[in-house]
Amino acid sequence: MNNNQPKSENRNIVPKIIRIGLGSLMLALIGFLLIVYVGFPLFSKSFPNTGDWNLLEGFASAVSLALLIGGLIFVFIEYTNAENTKLKEKLAEDREKAKLSYEIYNAIYDKLTDPAQEAARRWILTNIDIIKNDENIENWYEKTHATIMSATIVNSTGLPEGQSAVKMTLNCFDYIGFIASHYWEVEADSLDWISAPIAKVWRRIGPYVLHIRTLRNTTDYYLSAEHVGNLCIEWRENKGLPDEEIARNTI
Repeated sequence: MNNNQPKSENRNIVPKIIRIGLGSLMLALIGFLLIVYVGFPLFSKSFPNTGDWNLLEGFASAVSLALLIGGLIFVFIEYTNAENTKLKEKLAEDREKAKLSYEIYNAIYDKLTDPAQEAARRWILTNIDIIKNDENIENWYEKTHATIMSATIVNSTGLPEGQSAVKMTLNCFDYIGFIASHYWEVEADSLDWISAPIAKVWRRIGPYVLHIRTLRNTTDYYLSAEHVGNLCIEWRENKGLPDEEIARNTI
């Protein structure tokens, strides 16, 4: 969607109003000259008692005022039509925006509720511990990495189950984060829904991702995933929502 379009339309309306105003003034001037040299002489001949040219000033002023008012009314009508057009275009843009938001919402819903994605998040929640405040990041990383890589090999990917689960989840979060950063205005209702499954997982794999950046000497490794993960954690903290406890034998 082109967000600069309304600004461009506003810039185009002002010159149009100025042109209409100048045109109205030109018509008023032409009308005044016609009154002085054509209208009033004919009017004087038709009505003998108005032959005094001293009446010209009042006569011309009255007619010129009528023309000027007519011109201003014309400008007002044009301006009103332009504003109505802008309003209709804005309503159409809002409908298109709502439609796009709904389509994005459906796409994210399909990703988060995909059975493979749910299984991947379940593996992370079951096998990866949240790093403690006083825990050494390198020791935690080595323990977590060993857990991820020692899981059973998944035939469909050829990767250990843990590695496949983490990569699948990170790719999903990266997609959601990129969409949220560029195309989707994430509102309160949406965060109410997506924050829980994302926040509790990101608390477990977020430090893992950040340490990999350090090891690889890079700054953009799963950057969009970090964006949406931190967004959801911050949202829940601001609302006073506690960390969800992971209970085994639950769905």
